[in-house]
Amino acid sequence: MQNDKSTPPEPDDDREADAQSPEIRAFAELWLSKTLGGRLPARADLTIEELQPWLGRLLIMDVLDGGDDFRYRLVGTLIADANDRDLTGKCVSECQYDGHRDHVLASFRAPIETRGPVFRNGRMVWNPEKGWRRYESIHCPLATNGSDVDMTIGLHVYFQDDA
Repeated sequence: MQNDKSTPPEPDDDREADAQSPEIRAFAELWLSKTLGGRLPARADLTIEELQPWLGRLLIMDVLDGGDDFRYRLVGTLIADANDRDLTGKCVSECQYDGHRDHVLASFRAPIETRGPVFRNGRMVWNPEKGWRRYESIHCPLATNGSDVDMTIGLHVYFQDDA
């Protein structure tokens, strides 16, 4: 059943066990290749050349207060375009998510809790104007010291709704 555009869809359990999109799978493989001996990769372990294929779709977050909040360090241009806003430099606590801020925060906390990649596949619940747009994403923890997660890095891929 389709929602009208004035009613944002409810968040669903959008977490997935694995990636569907080849782009997401390739990004996961890159991140996993940087986890050596149980050490989480740091942002510096991922070179700009390695990240080049995904630059417009990358999302890098600073972890604040152990995951109570997050700052958008980098929002790729394709993510900003899909959401009609560039949140670079803002904290999640400062942003409007049409009543779904807790869902957004939980999404960003998951890689801290799991200490590994978190895959999601769902619909854009935080943007009622694009509530029918599907996305697939991955968010991975980064740790400057190899242990304490101080950043996350993710990749978002958007699809036209086919339903």
